Amino acid sequence: MTETTAAPQVDSPANSAWTALFMLGVVYLINFMDRQLFAVLQEDIRADLALSDTQLALLGGTMFAVFYATLGLPLAWLADRTNRVRLIAACCAVWSVFTALSGMAAGFWTMAVARIGVASGEAGGVSPSYSVISDYFPAGRRGLAIGLFSIGAPLGIAAGSALGAFIAASLGWRWAFILLGIPGLFAALALVMLVREPRRGRLDGPVKAGPPPLPLDAARAVLASPTLILLTLAAACTSFAGYGMYQWLPSFLIRSQGLMMAEIGQFLAPLFLLGVLGAIGGGWLADRFGRTHPAAYALIPGIAVAIMTPFFLAALMADSGYVSLVLLAIPISLAYAWLGPGLAAVQTLSKAEHRATTAAIIAFFNNLIGIGLGPLAIGAISDWLRNFMSEGEALRYALMAGVVMFILAAGLFTAAAFTLRREIARTP
Repeated sequence: MTETTAAPQVDSPANSAWTALFMLGVVYLINFMDRQLFAVLQEDIRADLALSDTQLALLGGTMFAVFYATLGLPLAWLADRTNRVRLIAACCAVWSVFTALSGMAAGFWTMAVARIGVASGEAGGVSPSYSVISDYFPAGRRGLAIGLFSIGAPLGIAAGSALGAFIAASLGWRWAFILLGIPGLFAALALVMLVREPRRGRLDGPVKAGPPPLPLDAARAVLASPTLILLTLAAACTSFAGYGMYQWLPSFLIRSQGLMMAEIGQFLAPLFLLGVLGAIGGGWLADRFGRTHPAAYALIPGIAVAIMTPFFLAALMADSGYVSLVLLAIPISLAYAWLGPGLAAVQTLSKAEHRATTAAIIAFFNNLIGIGLGPLAIGAISDWLRNFMSEGEALRYALMAGVVMFILAAGLFTAAAFTLRREIARTP
C-alpha cells in the first residue's frame, strides 16, 4: 500500500496542530495511566494471586517489555506507510480492552496474557505519535511540542496512582482495571474524529517518491549516527532506573516506610504531577537555547538526570515515609525533562519518510533494557536480599542499586551533546 492510497494527507492550519497535540497527549496520558495501574495495585495483586517479586517484575517489566519493544518495530513500519492517526486509535482501543481484562485474571498466566495484550496495543501508540507531531510542528518548536506531549506521562502516572488506589480501596483491585480500561475506547474514537493525518514531511522539504524505506534502512541510519547511538544508550539507562523506580516505589512506601494504600494515592499522585514541570520546561529550554547551541538538546537532559540522582538516593535512605515523599519532589519534577529535548533531536536527525521507524528502533532498546530489565533486576535483587534482611529493607537497597544507572545516563547524554551540534549542521 503506498502513501497515496493509504489515506488522504492534508496540510493543516495551526489550530489543527494544537488539536492534534492535545488529542495525542490524551491518548498518551491513558497509555501511562493503564501502565501505572499494575505498579500501584501490585501489592494487592501479589497477595491475591500469591506472586513473588520476580513474578511481579516479569508481569510489570520483562514480559511486558518484550512484546512492547518487539511489536513496536512492525507497527512503526506500518505507520510510515499508512494512516498514523487511525493506527494510534486502533492500538489505544486494543490496550484499553486488555487493561479491563486484567481485572479478570485468576493467576500468573492469565494476568500474563492480559499484560501482553496491553503491551501489544501500547507498542503502536508512541512512535507514530512523534512522527505525527513532527509533521504538525517545525524543527524549532518540536522540543516544546514533544515536551507538551510528554506531560501525558506524569499526568497518566498520577491519574493511575490516584484513581487506581481510590478504586482499589473502595471496590478492590479488579474493578480498578475494569473501570479504567473504559476511557481509552472513547479517546480512540475521539482521536479519529478530531485529528487529520498531516502530509508526511511537509515541514522538512520534499519526501522521496515511492514506498517508504525498509526498517533496515532506518537501522543503518541509526548506526551511522553517533548522536543517535548515544541518545539510545542514555535513554535506556534512564529508563532502567526510572521504570524500576516507578514500578517499585509504591511497594517501597508500603513495605519499607509503612504507608497505607489510601496514602499512596493521596500523596504520590500529586508528586507525579510535578513531572509536568520538567516535561514542559525541558522542551522549552532546549528550543530556547538550541537555536544557537544545538548541543542543548542533549546537555539539558544530562543536567536534569545528574540532579535527580542524589535526591532519589536520599529519599530511599530516609527513615520516614513522609520525608521520602518530600525528597522525591525534586527528582520526580525532573524525571521527564529529557523527553522533549532528546526525542526532538531524534526526530530532527531522522528522515521524514521513516521517522516512526527510527523512533521505534530507539524505543526497542530503550524499552527492552528499561522496562524489561529495570523492574526485573530490582525485583530479583529484592528477592535475593530477603535471605539476609526484612523484605522492606531488601527492596530499599535493591532500589538504591538501580538508581546508580542515572549516573551512567547523565554521562551518555553529555557525550551526545558533543556530537549533536556537528550532526545537526550536516542535516539538510
